Amino acid sequence: MRYNISARLIYDATDGTLTLPESNEPDSQLSITSSALLYFFLCNPQVISRDDVLKRVWDDNGLTSSNANLNQYLSMLRKTFRLYDIDNIIITVSRGYLQLNPDIAIEQLDLPPQSFGEAESFSETPGNEHEPPVVLSRPLSAHERGVCWYIAGVCLLTIAVLLVFLSSIGSKASHPITLTQMPHGQCEIVASDEMLRSVSGTIYGKNFDAVRQGLDLACKPGERFVFFYGDRLDNHNLGRVFLAHCASHEDNPFGYCDNYFYYSWKS
Repeated sequence: MRYNISARLIYDATDGTLTLPESNEPDSQLSITSSALLYFFLCNPQVISRDDVLKRVWDDNGLTSSNANLNQYLSMLRKTFRLYDIDNIIITVSRGYLQLNPDIAIEQLDLPPQSFGEAESFSETPGNEHEPPVVLSRPLSAHERGVCWYIAGVCLLTIAVLLVFLSSIGSKASHPITLTQMPHGQCEIVASDEMLRSVSGTIYGKNFDAVRQGLDLACKPGERFVFFYGDRLDNHNLGRVFLAHCASHEDNPFGYCDNYFYYSWKS
């Protein structure tokens, strides 16, 4: 059902679009609830109470009705039509009563359908302003809901198995990291063999002192450090740095550790 409103707009009730008379493309689109509210007043141009509006537009379609909701959508409709120089598309006649503005010329462009509420019903999902009107269907039976849950469970299980399979293909075998104790003055440093193979002990110790002093950490008996850095640190450029400052607890030499990681460190 389409309506020519004040010779300024073509309103299509099937999708809530507003089109300028000289255009073939919609200029804007009402939300589903706004469209349902406007269509109700177009089908019922007489004076009607707010309670009837709430019942027919909200309650009869399984939506939660309230005066706040009604006021909100009335305001949205009025603001939208005001953009097209159509003021007060819906007016307040007296306290508790509303009416489609009789001063606005409205022309039906299609054959009239059945009365509002019989031909089609409207529903709106919160937060979605651009879905077309939908016809409300009957509630699913317990058996139908069970079938839906079963299908959903099978789909989720299939996805989980597929993810496990893909992760097992793409994962690399893990290898233990061997740590070697390296004496350095009063500090006890533990470094990975890979780290020690990549740089000389002198450069490694120099870079360790630069980071330790930058963090204001002192070497104390019973404490040790685990130190790693990226290849770019010894070129005085930015590099990744990891430093763990650990203290022993009972038989565990790494009982307590303060860890420091820097994505970039300038030596």
